[in-house]
Amino acid sequence: MSMETFTTSDGVRIAYHVDDFTDPWRNAPTLLMLHSAMSSSKRFFSMVPGLARHLRVVRMDSRGHGESQVPPASVPHDKERLSQDVLELLDVLKLDSVHILGGSAGGYTGQLLAIHHPSRVKSLSLFSSTPGFKGDQGKRWLAEASVRGMRAVFGETIDERLPVGEADPRLVAWVLDEICKNDLEFLKRFIGHWTDTDFMDQVHRIGCPTLIVEPGAHPIGTGSAFAEMARLIPNSERVVYENGRHNLYDYQPDRCVAEVLRFLRQHFPELRP
Repeated sequence: MSMETFTTSDGVRIAYHVDDFTDPWRNAPTLLMLHSAMSSSKRFFSMVPGLARHLRVVRMDSRGHGESQVPPASVPHDKERLSQDVLELLDVLKLDSVHILGGSAGGYTGQLLAIHHPSRVKSLSLFSSTPGFKGDQGKRWLAEASVRGMRAVFGETIDERLPVGEADPRLVAWVLDEICKNDLEFLKRFIGHWTDTDFMDQVHRIGCPTLIVEPGAHPIGTGSAFAEMARLIPNSERVVYENGRHNLYDYQPDRCVAEVLRFLRQHFPELRP
């Protein structure tokens, strides 16, 4: 495991990790993991052991998150720029195409890449990720956090992300700590952009195999969107985790790993044992 950085074409330093425990004599495919808003590549740590034995895993810290630089307010921010960050990372790593695993907002970018740059995306595994986050829910979080602070607001709503009472309380506390490390002013730009974004009318253009994992409790976003995605994306499979909360991969990492490997082996014979 190692952390590296590169500088994007608009001058922002982006951090990424490479985790590779595949057999050295195999030409293993690469899986790029894109995390959710208010998160970082660190939040995928518990999935890495199960995935990195079979795939070369690259975990990127989205701009403004984790070890990546928070862009100054003068730097334009939109979904095209987030997609460009990923494309520039793939170019740095000399990768023509990759499998993408996206959690929530990371999956928004993954979907847009599959729509607009299909040759770069072999497959999508989407966890709690619909085509954007249009609506008032995210706007309310940000407005309240500006007044009462991030810990108060996200502490009160943490059960939307993790099942309090079921998940290890130490995990719940750690996730809340990680959320509160983020720069609120940047989150207003990052989450604010997605709350004005919906691209359901474009997902029919996703041609690669696509796994849609739906959190059955539907605590964040619009629950009906998952079924609509599955209807519109030609080569897709929808799996519902009954009563699941938004951050499935935080508290059910082994199940999520097994789901991804099962799906990829179904569509890509070279990954079968």
